Amino acid sequence: MAADFEPDQTTNPKAPASAAGFPEPTHPPHHLEGPSVHVQDVLRHDPIRPPETLLEPSDYVPPARPIEASRYYSPEFHQQEVEKMWSRVWQYAGWAYDVPNPGDIIVYRNAGQSVIVVRQRDGSLKAFRNSCLHRGRELCGADTSQAQLRCPYHAFTWSLDGTSKWIPAAWDFPQIDRANFNLPEVRVDQWNGFIFINLDDDAPSLATYLGKMTKQWEDWDFNKRFRAVTVVKEINCNWKTALDAFIETLHVYATHPEAAPLTPDTDSQYDVYSDEPHFSRFHSIVGSPSPNIDPKPNQQDVLDAYTSVYLPETFGTPEGELREGENARAALARLARDVYKDRLGLDVTDMPVTELLDGTEYMVFPHFLVWPSLANPLSYRFRPGATPDSCTWETFIFMPFQGERPPSGPVIHLQPGQKLSDIAELGYVGPILQQDADNLEFMQNGMKASASGLLQISRYQESRIRHYHDVLESYLSR
Repeated sequence: MAADFEPDQTTNPKAPASAAGFPEPTHPPHHLEGPSVHVQDVLRHDPIRPPETLLEPSDYVPPARPIEASRYYSPEFHQQEVEKMWSRVWQYAGWAYDVPNPGDIIVYRNAGQSVIVVRQRDGSLKAFRNSCLHRGRELCGADTSQAQLRCPYHAFTWSLDGTSKWIPAAWDFPQIDRANFNLPEVRVDQWNGFIFINLDDDAPSLATYLGKMTKQWEDWDFNKRFRAVTVVKEINCNWKTALDAFIETLHVYATHPEAAPLTPDTDSQYDVYSDEPHFSRFHSIVGSPSPNIDPKPNQQDVLDAYTSVYLPETFGTPEGELREGENARAALARLARDVYKDRLGLDVTDMPVTELLDGTEYMVFPHFLVWPSLANPLSYRFRPGATPDSCTWETFIFMPFQGERPPSGPVIHLQPGQKLSDIAELGYVGPILQQDADNLEFMQNGMKASASGLLQISRYQESRIRHYHDVLESYLSR
């Protein structure tokens, strides 16, 4: 994260020896009777009421059934996605505050298409196919700022609004009617500072597409955030393989052992809606251990697991000890309020505990994940590569600010062999994301090696995966 929000990563000599602080049990409990911690019970007992939408869980769970692994590696399925789905959906194309001035341009490429989003002189946005009407050269090769849209190859030129401005050697193009030689527009809209484009002129509006999600977000406003950093990683797996890793918490115990004492990973709340195809969410609480840990840590153990890794300056001090009447969640909230004040200058005295600690994550179909709470100021975007075995994964950090808006941060492209844990701007998030990344290529390879060719998706905890596959299928069957 931003430099002033990075937890101290200094090794604590008094910290537990293992990453999680607890040994793996010989026989992990099987949890045959359901969750050990219920999210709604925790939220309703917090001292400050959380956003109302978090107290309204969905009771819909899609039917349990396996998913064909070939959907992740079949060239034919990949081509169907390109032709029938990506050409019809709203896609997150960029951050509105990255193009604040007239002539500022975002280049968005995906699934073989290239689009430019251009800030107009009146402050509005227009989007165009990023292709010269002469011989097809991309008008812009990267994000830029221009007074006009001029093809670098032969200098065909259009105004920022897409109207034809100049044709070189116009006498030699008798077939061109300049009055009808405007750049083809692409639908563009924005929500909460996020710019979306849609290649389908007949698609529903963005507001209709997002449905009830916009109302659920009334307590969160990303217009009060700035983009602190973007990290771009090319990875050898399908875009859905990467996406799946971030829409469930079942993997936390095995993949992120240092987090297992802090969050009941198999007890997260998942919300999908039978009448809302284009979004879903989960809510994962902090302050209780994973049910997979045996013996179960006590409340001081949970607090120590956090401070020893993320706040070692408080580990073993009075600040890092439970106070009378406190549980681990209350103590973590107390420490978090100090951290936000000291490192970000934010007064979060009246902020709900869930906003300080927990993970709420929304998925906007098909490829955009956004975490609204202050605890995890993250977003992700996944785009397919040239083959079904490749994709681009982008991580964005959107930080709050007070006073004048800070400038947007850098866009960092990982080089071959470079790890997310090497990126200082990601702070403590980098090593966590690298743990996820370490699974992905093996996931892609393993699905191809499957004897059954089926992925056995859990009924509830992986319901978001099944939900978006159902939505994807609805596009492919049209």
